[in-house]
Amino acid sequence: MRLLSYFFLICLWLSISVVPAFSGWQAVVTKDAAKLPMLVTVDKSKQFAQFFGQKASELSSSKIPCSSGQVKGDKQREGDKKTPEGIYFVENRRTSGLDYALYGKEAYTLNYPNPVDKLKEKDGHGIWIHGRGTPIVPRETKGCIALNNPDIADLDSKVTINTPVILAEQVAPYFKAGSDFVELKEKAQQWLAAWRNKSPDFLKMFSSEAFTKSMSESFSAFAQRKKRLFVRLPWIITWTNNVNVLQGPDYWVTWFDQYYRAPNLVSQGVRRLYWQKNSAGEFVIVGMEWKERKIGIEKAYLDAIASNVHNFLDGWIKDWKNESVDAYLSRYAHNAVQGSRRGVEAIAEHKREIWQQSKPVRIVLSDIKMSMSRRGLVVRMKQDYADSTGYADQGQKTLVLQPQGDQWVIVSEEWRS
Repeated sequence: MRLLSYFFLICLWLSISVVPAFSGWQAVVTKDAAKLPMLVTVDKSKQFAQFFGQKASELSSSKIPCSSGQVKGDKQREGDKKTPEGIYFVENRRTSGLDYALYGKEAYTLNYPNPVDKLKEKDGHGIWIHGRGTPIVPRETKGCIALNNPDIADLDSKVTINTPVILAEQVAPYFKAGSDFVELKEKAQQWLAAWRNKSPDFLKMFSSEAFTKSMSESFSAFAQRKKRLFVRLPWIITWTNNVNVLQGPDYWVTWFDQYYRAPNLVSQGVRRLYWQKNSAGEFVIVGMEWKERKIGIEKAYLDAIASNVHNFLDGWIKDWKNESVDAYLSRYAHNAVQGSRRGVEAIAEHKREIWQQSKPVRIVLSDIKMSMSRRGLVVRMKQDYADSTGYADQGQKTLVLQPQGDQWVIVSEEWRS
């Protein structure tokens, strides 16, 4: 009897594979997917889930049967029993409080409706990837994706929070990424740069109308809040090193680990930007999501800027040795503090007096260490100094740097012998 049951299920899977494709979204997976930790794709026409990325090789199979919604097509309304089509992300993993018959032992919740779904006024909620108390059959869920229990158990530790999921009518794997993918990676970096530079271009990258429809806050309120912060905050740091791109039905998603630091706040997490092309064919942001998480990105940021900071210090030492007053002072903020001296003019007067009496002949920095604080980037190092009169000393030099555009400026300098 059991053999007959499995024979019946196999016949169902085979019959689905030859049914003409429903006119839905044809998703394309680019070769860049191999660089992701994990990408889950669901081909509704074939009722298969497939896995790409670095962790996919750890699975017992890269392609497994699944079951989607009872009704074909893209989800529009609560209770329509359709599985949505688009780019989604795992929000949580649930292992308790589940109805075993419906969900098995575990489930991964997705972020449906995403900002573009909200823009299109789609509703509904509770779209999961979950197990099943009995062997699955094709198209038996109310909109979720069901896997057999052994298959979903195999995903444990490979599928994590923020794992991207493609839900589509059909999935075509391993196409070369086109120019749009390259452009959007650059756009995401431009957005971060405009943010940290407090540039008017930051707000110009959004579609105000779409943002208001897709987000819980109107674009006008969002813009006013950002403008106030741009005036109030003396500096902002925003940074990432891993922009990812996926193309949805009529939109694109970029997401990345984001590091943010300002005098009033430090945060790190995952940023998602949803893009569409406007009437002029330009990419604009129509919605976004922020998931704050401790991802240990500050160390990665400090490692990334180390070379830039060392170059700044080399230039500062060069200007100091050359007694280049204007060049030396250009490396300080106008209100910089150097020991007991307040402001760049006081610093300039002090240096001129010293340089009239003696010339620096040796300035060597070593054991350079960097950390972040509410004041900015703190750089501590050993300084070995000697001048033309024979005077020499060694001690601890501490600089506090703040970003000014794409450059660093010194806001505080302390010396301890």
